[in-house]
Amino acid sequence: MSIPQSIKEKKPAQFGAVEIRRFGDDKYYVYQISSKWDPEKNRPKKVTGKSIGKITEADGFIPNANGLRLMAKMHIAPDVAPVVKNYGAYELMQQLSPDLSDQIKTFFPNMFREIRTISLIRLVDRVSSAKMIQPVFLDSYMSDICGDIAASETSVRRFVSKLGTMQDTIDAFMRSRVMPSTTLLFDGTSIFSRSQDSLAVKGYNPDHSRNTQARMLYVFEKDTHMPVFYRILQGSIVDKTAFIDTVKASGCRDCIIIADKGFYSKRNLSVLMEAGMKYILPLQDNTVNVENSFYEDKDDNKFDDVFSYNHRPVWYRKKSSGNKGNFIYTFRDDIRKAELVERYVVKAENDYGEEDRKPKDVLKQIRMGYFSFCSNLDVEPQEIYLAYKQRWDIEQCFDYLKNSVICSASHARTDDYFRGWAFLNHISLLYYYGLLNALRSTGLDERYSAEDVLKLVKNIYKVDAGDAEGYRVSAIQKKTHRVLNTLGVDLLREN
Repeated sequence: MSIPQSIKEKKPAQFGAVEIRRFGDDKYYVYQISSKWDPEKNRPKKVTGKSIGKITEADGFIPNANGLRLMAKMHIAPDVAPVVKNYGAYELMQQLSPDLSDQIKTFFPNMFREIRTISLIRLVDRVSSAKMIQPVFLDSYMSDICGDIAASETSVRRFVSKLGTMQDTIDAFMRSRVMPSTTLLFDGTSIFSRSQDSLAVKGYNPDHSRNTQARMLYVFEKDTHMPVFYRILQGSIVDKTAFIDTVKASGCRDCIIIADKGFYSKRNLSVLMEAGMKYILPLQDNTVNVENSFYEDKDDNKFDDVFSYNHRPVWYRKKSSGNKGNFIYTFRDDIRKAELVERYVVKAENDYGEEDRKPKDVLKQIRMGYFSFCSNLDVEPQEIYLAYKQRWDIEQCFDYLKNSVICSASHARTDDYFRGWAFLNHISLLYYYGLLNALRSTGLDERYSAEDVLKLVKNIYKVDAGDAEGYRVSAIQKKTHRVLNTLGVDLLREN
């Protein structure tokens, strides 16, 4: 397709040789071009460089990050080209979580703007180091509403370390978000670190890595899926040891506790019962709470009944345990069992050979596909199963933690710096889950992920062309408009 004349007239002249490329029906991007001699063809050939921005009918040329860096190198005066600020994603997150901003301000009245700004920068632009905060900050509209924030690397490091000394205030902020009589999900994750602080030591982790690590024990609210509390542990401390301390520190009252494997112990069970808590605790595969004869019995009549989950049969048995109101719920997923047995057989043949398999390995094979829980909830087994399955929703939170925001904490130099970054990560997660829950409540999650929406709005800028009108919001695509309207977000409102 040809480029409209109205777009050609807005082609920037200050960058030397450039060309406009059209994508789709109405997207026009500007690329640097140069020429290079082709000895084989004995003539020059065109070389296309990086994109330096885009052109719209409404706003003309809008430089991107590459364009802005090039302008800075060329010492182009601000009135030569529009001043462009990243806007859409920052404003979206704040409009979807107005109560979060208010709560941060309540507990950190003198640090509110720094906490909000750095957390949003971490979330929107995936910044993983203190030295990159300032350039991203200056390119965002956060520098217009919080222009006096000190964002240099030294200032950010000093601020993060100071924040890390305020653990009591951090805990009070988190406790304020733990509602009584709710259901809480507990899980832990490792943060591998090469730092020399006291938190990073060698310890157990599911990946069997021997690198030094710290552990994070996280608490989520089941119905909203929101992370509400966390504890940072020294890497050598196992989750079940710190479990009860975290329950007490979170301030939860009349709550139902759902934890992952590794949290069950007789001591933890006793403390939870004394505190009047309800709980669903998974048992290890080798638990003595389920007799071996139950696994060895091939007759399905040993189960109470069967129900369907995701079009697959799940058998169950409910059995009382002791005299304190506990029950052992045992389930078997046959499709899952078949997958595990196949994997086991392949591994056994590769590792031992068919003739070298040992009897104890056969018993392990028999237990595949079974999983059991200890709970003091006297309910239908399907309720236990579904309640635990809901905790899988938090797995995407850990993926987000490990793949984006948490990596900077792995380079922390002191415990205070580590704790400060952990809290900023937590605030980033709260903003992120504000978007996730908005998608769920509006039904948009069936068509868009949180990452999809962030990509749509990251291309929305505030542009100052140097005229009397000041900043204007760049053009918004119709599809993006529909998503924003459904979410109840207005990016054109006065801030």
